[in-house]
Amino acid sequence: MKPSFFRTLPAFAGCALLCSTLVAPAAAQAQAPRTERRTVPQATTQMDAQVTREQLMQILEKHPPAVGRVLKLDPSLMRSESYLASYPELRDFLTEHSEIPQNSQYFLEGIRVGADDYRQPRNDKLELVAGVLAGCAAFLAASIIIGTLIWLIRTVLDQRRWSRLSKIQAEVHSKLMDRFSSNDELLTYVQTPSGRRFLESGPSPLQETAPVMAAPVSRILWSLQLGSVLLVTGVGLLFLSGRVIEEAREFLYIAGCMSTALGAGFLVSAAAAYALSRRLGLLERPSQGGAAEINA
Repeated sequence: MKPSFFRTLPAFAGCALLCSTLVAPAAAQAQAPRTERRTVPQATTQMDAQVTREQLMQILEKHPPAVGRVLKLDPSLMRSESYLASYPELRDFLTEHSEIPQNSQYFLEGIRVGADDYRQPRNDKLELVAGVLAGCAAFLAASIIIGTLIWLIRTVLDQRRWSRLSKIQAEVHSKLMDRFSSNDELLTYVQTPSGRRFLESGPSPLQETAPVMAAPVSRILWSLQLGSVLLVTGVGLLFLSGRVIEEAREFLYIAGCMSTALGAGFLVSAAAAYALSRRLGLLERPSQGGAAEINA
């Protein structure tokens, strides 16, 4: 009995080994489809969700922007028939995809409701126009500051020069007066052409007659020139306002209107000043006889 058992033992071991080699690949093949069945549906579901979100964004683009913001702030409105009655396409899409209200944050991720989200995107043309305007403003401010400094320096230098000349002339007059011993000599010197010119060149000459009102010819010409320049500039800005981007159109239109109004105002003031000066006789030149009498 025992010898027969030991004889059959190797046969049983060989059968067991053969069964194990056949069962192991089969078990591996059985486990492989299970893993595929677990991973493939997840990837498919994610792709379907992305497609659904893209379709939802395309539908929301056909509606006002406030619709997407309201739905993201209050997802319960996705189930409200009264609210969705005005948007039948959106209502039908939400009815077909019931998973959207359950995960509204994912499907409405592209909708922005913050304060910074209303900011317009970057526009290279608008930034170029803003840079040019900023440069013009800086140049104008620098010109005004430099012009003011030059005017102040020139005024101070003229004042010092006038004070120095006045002091020198006063000293010369006082020394010349001391050289005359009598009034007759002084009167005789004053009646000579050189003495008359010397007295007229004094630091503070006295005016015996009231100053005659002169015609404002220089002011009229200045107003006419400035008005013409501003008027042409305003017309040019108005012409450009209709041919630039929308962001800079309003600024150019306002600047053109202001420049045109200022130019027209200067032209009207020049015309009024010319008419008044001509009516008052300020534009008439003095006659030769009158000039001769004044020189005499």
